[in-house]
Amino acid sequence: MPKNSKTLHKGFLRKLKALDDTRTKFEAAFRSSIILDEDIRQAYAGLYLDLFTEFENLIEELFLGILKGDIKPNNVLVRSIIKIKPIAELETVMHGTKAKKYFDWLPYSDTTLPRAKIYLTDGNPFTFLTDIQKNRIANYHTIRNAIAHKSKKAMNEFNTFTSGLTLLPIEQTPQGYLRNVPNPATGKTQLEIMSDELQAITYTLCN
Repeated sequence: MPKNSKTLHKGFLRKLKALDDTRTKFEAAFRSSIILDEDIRQAYAGLYLDLFTEFENLIEELFLGILKGDIKPNNVLVRSIIKIKPIAELETVMHGTKAKKYFDWLPYSDTTLPRAKIYLTDGNPFTFLTDIQKNRIANYHTIRNAIAHKSKKAMNEFNTFTSGLTLLPIEQTPQGYLRNVPNPATGKTQLEIMSDELQAITYTLCN
C-alpha cells in the first residue's frame, strides 16, 4: 500500500532532530574543552553533509515514489503524466542512454525541475518552491560542494557566496561558516538555520 507523501517529511524531521541532538553534544564537549576548535568545525561539516544527503534522498524518494506509485501525494495537484510498464523499468527509461545509473537532483533548477516538468503535471510538487527557496538550495549546494570536493572551483563559488557577509577569519571556511551566528538574538548557527529552511522546503514538497 502506498504511503502518504507527508510521511517522508515526518521521517526527515526525525533525522533532523537526531542530527541536532548530536550537534548539541558536540557543543557541550567543546564548552567543556573535551574537543578543540578544529574538532567542532569538522563535526559541523560532517553533520552538514549528513543533513544535505538526507535532503537529496528525500527528493529522490518523493520523485520516484510518485512515479512508481509507492508514494501517494498529499496534494491532489500532484499527478504523474506518464505510465511506464512494467514499473520495474521506470529508472531504466529515465536514464535512457546515459552511462551512469544514478540520478543527479542538484543543482535543483538544472536537474530536478526540468525532469519534473517531463514526468509530472506542471512539474508539481517540485515547482511549488518559491524562487527564494530555490536560491537557498543553490547556496546550500555550494557549501556542500566546498566541503565535499575542496576543489578550486568549489571554493571560489563558496567565496563568492560569502563575499558580502561579515565573518570572522575562522568563519571564512565552509566548516567555520556553519558555526557562524548571524543573529545574536536567536543564537542560531548557520547550520541550524539551514536545517530550519530545509524543513520548510521539504514541508512544501510533501504537503
